[in-house]
Amino acid sequence: MPELPDVEVYKQYMDATSLHKKVDSLEVREKRVLDGVSARKLAGALTRNSLWETRRHGKYLFASISGGSTWLVLHFGMTGSLAYFKEPEGDRRHDRVLFHFENGYTLAYVSQRLLGGVGLTGSVEGFVSEKGMGPDAFALHFEAFRDIVARGRGTVKSTLMNQKLIAGIGNIYSDEILFQAGVHPGADVRTLSGSRLRAIYDSMFKVMETAIERRTDPAEFPDWFIIPRRREGGTCPRCGGKVKTVKISGRTAYFCPTCQGKR
Repeated sequence: MPELPDVEVYKQYMDATSLHKKVDSLEVREKRVLDGVSARKLAGALTRNSLWETRRHGKYLFASISGGSTWLVLHFGMTGSLAYFKEPEGDRRHDRVLFHFENGYTLAYVSQRLLGGVGLTGSVEGFVSEKGMGPDAFALHFEAFRDIVARGRGTVKSTLMNQKLIAGIGNIYSDEILFQAGVHPGADVRTLSGSRLRAIYDSMFKVMETAIERRTDPAEFPDWFIIPRRREGGTCPRCGGKVKTVKISGRTAYFCPTCQGKR
């Protein structure tokens, strides 16, 4: 599932390709991805207007629409992405909503499994509040992070993934953050010392910034990342041991039992 680094890359992609271009028409090919809005209302908000600026909160991408106070809302689900093109090439059957610009180019919201969503909101802050999302992970200073984690219950991995506490971290990057911090994903969050919390916090920024710099492509991740080896029996990049798995809150966590110690 796209997490904060992926959505930040999509934000940068939209900024570079699609802002300040007038939308000539909107094409909804699959209404099931529309979230609380009709195809007619979405087209009415966008046609003859432009996407003006973007914001991201957690795993959500927002783009303001010129001519009013409305924001486009994009959530990418398990397999969502964006594609900007003049002439469609290859297999484009998963293009679900297409923004056709006056310059002849198209921005496509792509979703293979239809688990994301496209909607509208009048306020980013109001949307975040309505969804009950916590602060964006990138907006946290250490003291706020420490206080939020102190409110968590259960394992450190499930706490990091709780979008109501911290928005943006999911299954994959929580594994990388905890690997870099040397903390077992099943550790009880209430037992973590201040130094371990600091290590997790520092790793959170280091991991996400690196992933964004590498365009979230696992093939481009540095050798010290565990994500490219995130499979049962994979080789730990630090000690050469075997990567193991454990179920935590219904999700599979990948970790090195040697480098990340015990719970």
